[in-house]
Amino acid sequence: MARQVPGAFQGYFRRRTAAYMFVFVVFIMGTISGAFAVKALSAEQRDDLAGYIQTFFEALPNTEAAGSPTAVRQTFLQNIAKTVGLIWLLGLSVLGAPFVLALLFLRGFVLGFTVGFMVEEMVFKGIALAVVSVVPHNLLVVPAIILAGGAALSFSWSALRILMGRRDINMYQQFFRTALLTIAACGLMGAATLVEAFVTPTLIETASRYL
Repeated sequence: MARQVPGAFQGYFRRRTAAYMFVFVVFIMGTISGAFAVKALSAEQRDDLAGYIQTFFEALPNTEAAGSPTAVRQTFLQNIAKTVGLIWLLGLSVLGAPFVLALLFLRGFVLGFTVGFMVEEMVFKGIALAVVSVVPHNLLVVPAIILAGGAALSFSWSALRILMGRRDINMYQQFFRTALLTIAACGLMGAATLVEAFVTPTLIETASRYL
């Protein structure tokens, strides 16, 4: 039985390659849009954001809140409940599928805007700060939301096909696989939360000393 599980999921992903590719493309489109949105900022908006980022990096060495239990708990709940959990709930209905795509696009937009603004304003320093402050935890966040988003869209598509008259689809099996993939995405998000809380601040503080 245990040996059949990996094979079952391999078949699952093979049959849903198009869905996961579509989810990935939507996320990338959001990231590119966010990067280009930096160009639309006014000079005043740029100055305000640049000042906020500068203040944040200057104050970071003097704060201990980043890795506090409260901060970790808030970040964990935000990543799990407001991202993966919301994607899963939206995916349970056919009508929620477009909102799953919108959420993925928004997450990509925020990521692209953040990195784009730092690079635009601080050039090489911005690249270095983006690498240490944005990349580490997002190496886990991005696969998590892609995994959750693809699973949610696949479930919605299966539900739609049943509504259109298909009777050869086992929705209980689809629900079980979607739930397992969502749990896996939650695990990745949990790991990303720990990286964001304990690893990223240390990297930022170290980089700030040299930059």
